[in-house]
Amino acid sequence: MTSTRQGGQSLHLRGLTWHPHTRREPTIAGLDLDIAPGQRVLLTGASGSGKSTVLRALAGLLDEESGTAQGLPMPPRRPGERGLLLQNPAHALVAATLARDAAFGPENAALPREQIHDRAESALQEAGIDLDRSRAPLAVSGGQQQRIALAGSLALGPDLLLLDEPTSMLDADTAEQVRTAILAAAEGRTLVIAEHRIEPWLPHLDRLVVLGPQARILADGDPAEVLREHPDLLVGAGVLAETDATLRTERPPGPVIASLHGVTVPERGIRRPLDLEVRAGQLTVLTGPSGAGKTTALRTLLGPRRRLRGTVRRPARERIATVPQNPEHSFLARTVREELLASAWADDEALADELLERAGLADLARAHPYRLSGGEQRRVAIAAALAQGPDLLVLDEPTVGLDAGRRRAVLDLLREAAGKGCAVLVASHDPELIAAAENRLELPVPERTEEPLPHRRRIPADALNPLTLCLIGILAAIGSFAVHTWQGGLLAALPIALLGPLAVRSLRGGALRLTPILLSAAGLAWTTALLGEAPALSGPAWLLGLKEAARITVFVAPGVLALGSVDATSLGDALGGRLRLPARPVAASVVALVRVAHLGRQWEIITRTRIQRGLGSPASPKLLAGATLALLVDTLRGAEQQALAMDARGFATATTRTWAEPSRFGRADVLGALLGVGLLVWPAVAELLMR
Repeated sequence: MTSTRQGGQSLHLRGLTWHPHTRREPTIAGLDLDIAPGQRVLLTGASGSGKSTVLRALAGLLDEESGTAQGLPMPPRRPGERGLLLQNPAHALVAATLARDAAFGPENAALPREQIHDRAESALQEAGIDLDRSRAPLAVSGGQQQRIALAGSLALGPDLLLLDEPTSMLDADTAEQVRTAILAAAEGRTLVIAEHRIEPWLPHLDRLVVLGPQARILADGDPAEVLREHPDLLVGAGVLAETDATLRTERPPGPVIASLHGVTVPERGIRRPLDLEVRAGQLTVLTGPSGAGKTTALRTLLGPRRRLRGTVRRPARERIATVPQNPEHSFLARTVREELLASAWADDEALADELLERAGLADLARAHPYRLSGGEQRRVAIAAALAQGPDLLVLDEPTVGLDAGRRRAVLDLLREAAGKGCAVLVASHDPELIAAAENRLELPVPERTEEPLPHRRRIPADALNPLTLCLIGILAAIGSFAVHTWQGGLLAALPIALLGPLAVRSLRGGALRLTPILLSAAGLAWTTALLGEAPALSGPAWLLGLKEAARITVFVAPGVLALGSVDATSLGDALGGRLRLPARPVAASVVALVRVAHLGRQWEIITRTRIQRGLGSPASPKLLAGATLALLVDTLRGAEQQALAMDARGFATATTRTWAEPSRFGRADVLGALLGVGLLVWPAVAELLMR
C-alpha cells in the first residue's frame, strides 16, 4: 500500500468522530486512517457513508460549531497546503474572470503581485484550460468549471489534493480529459479522491478504501486485490452493481406527450435545430457531451424561453413532475415524508411509504431534506416526483452522487413508471441508464471555437476609479441638504438628468436603476401632500411634496447611477488595495456581488418547479413568497459551501491580503472629483438663483 512516489503530505486520523448537531447518529465513528506522502487513494462506499465528510476532515475544514468532533488531524501549516475540491465545482468559483479566480488563493497568501500573476497563469495551464482568461467562470460548461476549480486549488501549490467526485457530472470524453489533468497535476502530491464510479480511476491509484456506515473501513488495500478478494462486499456496499442483462424492456411506443421540432437556443448552446419526441410508456434519454445543451433542452421543453426558434409542444393538462440538477431547488417541506406528499395531487400515503422504502429513505422519513447528503437529497427529489403520479417525468442527471445499488434502484423506479404509461425524459451521462432507454437522442459535440465575449459597452464612467465614483455619489448626497424649495430642487436635479447618460450602458438598465428612486419620490410626494403642514392635497401641499421628491432624487440618484456602472472586482481592488479596508469583508463582498448576477436562473427553476407541483400560478402571492424563501435558503446554503471552498484556498487565515490588480487614478479622476464638488455646491447655488 505504500506509494513509490516522492513528495506530498502524509496524514493520520486516529479515532476520528464527527457528530453533526442535526443528526442522531455520528457521520463518522472512530475512523483510523493513515495516508503516506505521495500516495494516491480512492475512497468509495455507499451514498451517505461519510466520504465527503472525511475529505473535509482531512482538509482541516470541519466546522466545530456545526457538530462535535474528536481526533481531528493537525491543521494546515500554510494557506492552501491542502486543496479541497467540492463535488459541485460552481461552489468553488469565486471571481468574475478565470484569471482572478485562479489568483484568489495567492491573493489570500499575500504574495507579491507579479508572483500572483505567475501562479495563476501556471495553474490555469496545469489544469489544461484554453479559454480566454477574461471569461466568466460561471458561464462555461461543467467540464471547464471542474478544470477552473482545479486551477484555483493548484495556484497555492498544495501538498495534498482532496477531490469529491470530480467527474460525476461529465460525459465520458470530458471526464477522461479532466481525469488526465488531475493525474498530471497530482505528480509530486498526495491525492485522495472520493468517488462512486471507481473503474476509470483504478489503473491510476495505489490504494482503494471502502467505507461502510459511519465511515467504518470495510476494505483497504491494493485496488486489484480488493476487487479480487471482496467482490460480494463491494456489491453489498453499493460500490459495484450486480450484473443484469435485462436492462431494456421493449414496449410499443405510446402517444407523443411533448416534443421539440427545429428548436435552437443559440445563447444556451443549442445552435443546430433539435428534434425531440417524448412518448408515453417509454424511457427517453437525452445524452451528449458536456456543454451540448441537455439541460437547456429540458428547460425549453418545460417552460417559455426567450429568443426561441422552432416549435415546442408541451402537455396542456397532463401532470408534469421534474427533478432539477440541484435537488434542493424542488424542496417544499420540513421532513422527507412530508416532501413526498407536498404536491397538490400527491395524496396517496401508501404510495409515499412504498417509495420511501424502495428508495432507501424509510429511516430518514423524519429528517429535514436540506440536512441530507447529496445522494440522499437526489433520491428524495425523485421519490417526490414519482409520488405525484405524473404523465410526464423530466429528470436532469438523476443518478449523480448515487452508489451503484442506489443507481439501480432509481433505474428500476423509472422503468416501472414508464411501464405504467408515464413518459420519462432523462438528461444523463450514466451508461447504465442510457442502455436501459427505449428511445435515445444524442446531442452533437458543441463547437470548440471560442464564442465571442459579450460586448460590454464602454461609457465615460469607466474611465473613473471606483473611489472617484463613490466620492461623486457622497458629495451629491451632501449637497442635496441645501434643497429648500421645489424650484431649487428641480434646478438641482437638472445636471443629474444631463450627466446621467454618461454612467448608463443601456436605456433599459438606466430605467431599471431609476425606477425604484422615482417610485419612492412619488410616494414621498403623495404622503407629504396628504399629511404635510399645508392643507391636504391643496396646491401648496403638492408643491411641498414636489420639493421633498426632488430632494430625495438629488440625494439618491447620483450615487445609484455612478455605482451602478462599477465592476464589483474593481471596487474590491479599490477598497482593499487603495483604502486598505479589512481584506476579508471586502473580498467576501466582491464574491457575493459576483454571485448575485446568477440568481435569475435559480429563481426560474424554483418557481417553475412549484408551479408544476400544483402550488399556484406565476402570479400567486403564496407561491412567490414560498419561492422567495426557497431562493434565500438556497443562496445561504450555497454561500456555506462557497465559504468552505474559499477557506480551502486560504481565505480563513487571510488577515492580510494582496490584490492581484492595482487600483489606479488618472486624469479623468481629477475631472470626476471636480464634478463631485460641482454637485455638492450646485443645489445651494440653485436656491440662491431662485430667490
